[in-house]
Amino acid sequence: METRDVPTVLVVDDEEMVLKLVEHQLSELPYAIIPTASSAEAIRIVREIEIALLLCDLRMPIYDGNAVLAAARDANPNIVSVLVTGTSDLQATVKAVNEGGIWKYIAKPWKRDELIEVVSEGVARYKNLCRQNALLLELAKDITAEHQKRGPDTIDDEEEVPFLWRAFQFGSRGKAKKPGTKKMLGTRYKLVEVIGEGGTGTVYKAEDLLLDMPVAIKVLGSKFTRDVTAVTTLKEEARIAMQLSHRHIVRLHNLQKTGKNYFLVMEYVEGRTFRDVLRMYGKLPLETVCQVVNVCADALAYAHRHGVLHKDLKPANLLLAKDGVLKIIDFGVACLIHAQKKSEHVMGTPVYMSPEQISGKTLDKRTDIYSLGIITHQLLTGHTPFPEMTMDLDLLVKGVGPLTDLPDEIRPVIEKACERRRAERWQSIEEFAEAFTEAASAKVI
Repeated sequence: METRDVPTVLVVDDEEMVLKLVEHQLSELPYAIIPTASSAEAIRIVREIEIALLLCDLRMPIYDGNAVLAAARDANPNIVSVLVTGTSDLQATVKAVNEGGIWKYIAKPWKRDELIEVVSEGVARYKNLCRQNALLLELAKDITAEHQKRGPDTIDDEEEVPFLWRAFQFGSRGKAKKPGTKKMLGTRYKLVEVIGEGGTGTVYKAEDLLLDMPVAIKVLGSKFTRDVTAVTTLKEEARIAMQLSHRHIVRLHNLQKTGKNYFLVMEYVEGRTFRDVLRMYGKLPLETVCQVVNVCADALAYAHRHGVLHKDLKPANLLLAKDGVLKIIDFGVACLIHAQKKSEHVMGTPVYMSPEQISGKTLDKRTDIYSLGIITHQLLTGHTPFPEMTMDLDLLVKGVGPLTDLPDEIRPVIEKACERRRAERWQSIEEFAEAFTEAASAKVI
């Protein structure tokens, strides 16, 4: 992809008059403006040239605006997309928003000052995303080098983490081991090595012999497969989670059964979890944490729009891939933990669970907001607001107290995310991320 020194704005609209108007109104800005009335041409451009900001109409001949937006996301995940719409096609608009990647929208007709403000803010946002992504890439390189220097992991508290993706490696031995005598799962999957064991099952790196590609397979524990209610819930949530297609979510390919065993087939990604990152570095700089929050919020907002909650967010479920891309793992599996919520033994890691989840109440998207708030606190300070190994559920249900170990600018944002009463939390993950970014900017200044 061609990279340009000057930020490039691509304007896609099938009305020539609109293209000329936009080009004229943006002429004084220090950006390269590329107008096109062809959606096919727009798709070619986003694949060949680095586009900072995309202004795109929905109603287009040949390919609609959603096809252009999808191609832009695939070509450049950092691209800032603005929907330009004069359409009354609500279904197309909802699809564009649900597929993610839409930063803002402008309704036709617009005011010149409004357009200039949105484009200027969008390009600034793009530059910031590129800079912050560079921080995660640098972190990925650092933890790779540090891990290779230290050698294999020596972690002795595996029971604490139900899903151990920390063994995903950057070429090191880690604690992976051969799967023993049973090397095939059905006739399609060849098990290569065990990469994690925990409360909900065993995770393998495997080869998909049909597609000739590596996959991750999670064979669920027998205590879940014997629970008819848990299996029914798993099927329902997996069906929805399989529809999620997002750069920052590890893809769930399928739920399958062989004999009495259920297993999940997932995207295989080499990387290290943020549990590993915290073990190695203790805590992270504010700028890096800001990027983690924004990426997680982007992925979670996408999932929430599709009616999917994660319900088991924690550092062990945030994977930093080898190329610096952060991915959330275990969507569609946390229902197994939630299904056990009324049992005497609470599975999962309780310090990251919302008070309503511990209490066995019906959950909504605010439970993920709470968990991300706890994670954010830990990334900044090196510890959670509670003793990490605590199983005192009465203490956890009371929620966090004043977070005195955070900067004044940051503290109220995270305290609101971690409110015991969910009605007093941020009501969307986007609100939390925006407030945190603003507070972080004030802290840096």
